Amino acid sequence: MSAQRRFYLLLVLLICGTLAAFFWHLTTGFHYYTPGHILAVLLGGGTEEERLAVFDFRMVRSLLAVLVGMGLALSGLIFQTTSRNELASPGLLGVNAGAGLFVLVLLFFVPESDTLGLWAQPMAAVLGGILAAGTIYRITYRKGRQTSAYILVLNGIAVSAGIHALQMLLIVMLDPNKFHSVNVWLVGSIFGSTWDYVSVLAPILFVFFLLFLAMHETLDLLSFSDETAIGLGVALERSRLLFLAGATVLAAACVAVSGAIGFIGLICPHIARSLVGASHRRVLPVTALVGALLLLLSDEVARIIIAPDEMLVGLIVALIGAPYFLYLLARGRKEGANAA
Repeated sequence: MSAQRRFYLLLVLLICGTLAAFFWHLTTGFHYYTPGHILAVLLGGGTEEERLAVFDFRMVRSLLAVLVGMGLALSGLIFQTTSRNELASPGLLGVNAGAGLFVLVLLFFVPESDTLGLWAQPMAAVLGGILAAGTIYRITYRKGRQTSAYILVLNGIAVSAGIHALQMLLIVMLDPNKFHSVNVWLVGSIFGSTWDYVSVLAPILFVFFLLFLAMHETLDLLSFSDETAIGLGVALERSRLLFLAGATVLAAACVAVSGAIGFIGLICPHIARSLVGASHRRVLPVTALVGALLLLLSDEVARIIIAPDEMLVGLIVALIGAPYFLYLLARGRKEGANAA
């Protein structure tokens, strides 16, 4: 079987797997609905209360799991490509922390009686994510000098730790009525969202995915060394800055909706590249589908593991991602030792 046919077969399998996980996700909630019952409600049957539960609560949560999973996975892929660093991700490069800090500041200073506009949290998150990621890249990269991947990771951890300290300072000063919701948001959760959040995040994800896919050849060239990319006609600094800005905006928008869910952007690009190789024409859609599938399944586990209560999905993703991150660090150290 040719590589092209294998790619299309994998794409079909991932789409079918995501649809199956999406449907399974709809069946789970405070009341369990059988697959047949869910199908009947989706086709217009069921009581008014059942349609409300499925369309205004469960459907929103399932769609946001897909959108956030795709967005975080795609942003992680772009970070890894433009930095040529397999350890790069929105969480490790401070985007999640910076976005979280600015949203927390917004919630801290806005009186509880005031209603925030629909775009207030996404805009605050984008600004915080850009400032945090820009700071880390500024102190890590020097023109004309190759920087170790470990330096980037260490700087990201250091800046993120400083941001988390500021977050803790604000949290202890919060009004008790706001403390629980902010704490849940910082760990990461897609519970309690509305169609408004879907309407904000869906077009952002759609636009950036099409943009990245249309520029897949440039992304392929950015995977090479700086000298090779420049020799092949890439405006290196401008292209890298545009892609990093796009990935930061996308990740920050996801964080504004779901909270600081980590590791999706680290894990999914690696899984996708192991399946279809490094060509961005293929790895972009596969990464997006893997991200959607991973977050859907993680949220499903979070809902059933301690039912009738539920865990925060950020904890489930962290339990999966932390060992994988340690594996990547160990593999990189081993490869470095072999190269030496």
